[in-house]
Amino acid sequence: MTHDVAINFSISGSSLSGTCHTLLSMISVIPATAPFLVALALGYVIITMMSKRVPPYPPQVPGIFPWIGSIIAFSLTRAKFLERCRMRYGSVFKLVLGGRRVTIVASPEIIHNVLISDPSSLATRTRSFELFRVVGGNPSFSQQMHDITIEQLFPMLDKAFSKRSLSGITTGFTMIVLERMNRFDASHQVSLRRTLTEPLYFATTAMLLGSRFPHDTYNDFLLFYKSLPSRFSRWPFWSLPSSRARGRLLQEITKYIEGTNAARGNSNNKLVENFIQVFREFNLPITGSAPMILAFQLGLHMNTFNVIFWLMTWLLADPLALSSLRIEIDKAVREEFGGIREFAARATPENLDSPSFTLLHSVIMETLRLCSVLMGPRDVERDFDLKDGDRTIPVRKGEIVIAYMQSIHRNENTYPSGQMFVADRFIGNKGQGIPINTSYIPLGSGKHLCKGRALAIYEMKVLVITYLSLFDVTPVPQGYRSLKWEPPQSSAQCIGTIHTNTDVYVKLRPRLTSLLFDIPE
Repeated sequence: MTHDVAINFSISGSSLSGTCHTLLSMISVIPATAPFLVALALGYVIITMMSKRVPPYPPQVPGIFPWIGSIIAFSLTRAKFLERCRMRYGSVFKLVLGGRRVTIVASPEIIHNVLISDPSSLATRTRSFELFRVVGGNPSFSQQMHDITIEQLFPMLDKAFSKRSLSGITTGFTMIVLERMNRFDASHQVSLRRTLTEPLYFATTAMLLGSRFPHDTYNDFLLFYKSLPSRFSRWPFWSLPSSRARGRLLQEITKYIEGTNAARGNSNNKLVENFIQVFREFNLPITGSAPMILAFQLGLHMNTFNVIFWLMTWLLADPLALSSLRIEIDKAVREEFGGIREFAARATPENLDSPSFTLLHSVIMETLRLCSVLMGPRDVERDFDLKDGDRTIPVRKGEIVIAYMQSIHRNENTYPSGQMFVADRFIGNKGQGIPINTSYIPLGSGKHLCKGRALAIYEMKVLVITYLSLFDVTPVPQGYRSLKWEPPQSSAQCIGTIHTNTDVYVKLRPRLTSLLFDIPE
């Protein structure tokens, strides 16, 4: 027994000796590792404090590089990039685009507050400068061009495009559309985009720029128009054909302005004559005034070309809606106008507001809802706070605010099946007006309401009524061994409305009803 105790004691003594040795070794190395231990402790404290800190509002989207920020993703896949950010960060977030801090807003209330804000707080200078850059304006005149647009041209457009004045400038528009559509050869497949936008371009040019403006500029305009997403993205862009097309357009516009100056007082179009008179009064040289006219043309067509293309594309993808709309149009044209020729003679904006075109009006409103993606950037001119419910969004002078409208126009709570085209969605809308509210703003709101909204809707009504009265339209499958037609995919890049990199080709078969009318050459 004594022996056992001695053994146990020996083991315990050995363990105690080892433990003491380990502690002495640890103490001996503390001076060498002290900086590391202090840094580790400080890191733990900082991480703990950050985890308890309230996250910043609105959240900041991280960028790969401090100055570049998110400019690459924003430029290349704008709509998809913003949707990913919205899903991750919520209805408002900030990001950096090429050195500029940008606030993206994507809720009805915040977007409404942006649209009703005073222009002295949120201006459109950046959007104007970008447009002038794209049309080839001399950068040294950008500020002057912007001031002339805001202070002089916009008031003219407000008056000319008002509902009261619109009938006076649209005389003859429908007859030109009808005549141009009847020129398309129905013996082979044709471009849907061309069959819609060429008559629109010719009729609008005659209506607003007069008979002196060369109407054969459509091909150059379309070539230039297709390059716009790349040009606005600021991504390196080289396209000799579209650049040459822009050059030819500016040359024709220069001749047009010089001719208008020579024929002062004898022009058959007072709106554009007044534009050119303003350019003279403010000493804007031809290198500034020609791009201003081209910018005016883009403003007329850039979004309308897209909307009318998608309207017909989505109708072709929904045969029931197309059939219902054709029945409505045939009935209205026959009973209210007596035929397509009489319709062309009497298709005033007031007559097309008839309840007989209720479904057509709904189709246009629905297409606008689905097509609208972004509102042009607004420059923050002074520090202020945007309201967001009980919270505020600080925006500072020098920053930019952009409204991401697709997020509210496709909201499932407001618009059931919001990703789908539903032709009769707006039939319950009161009258034939534009349902402008915080959940529907494709044409703007408040101080930023689109100047040409009434004209654009009138143009689209005329195009659809004429097109469906003249033709039975069948889409043609494209691609190797394609047997079934499907609508094209939207482009990753967008400017205001969704674009597509592909066209739709159709077969046009003249309808028997249209053959009853003689369309003069």
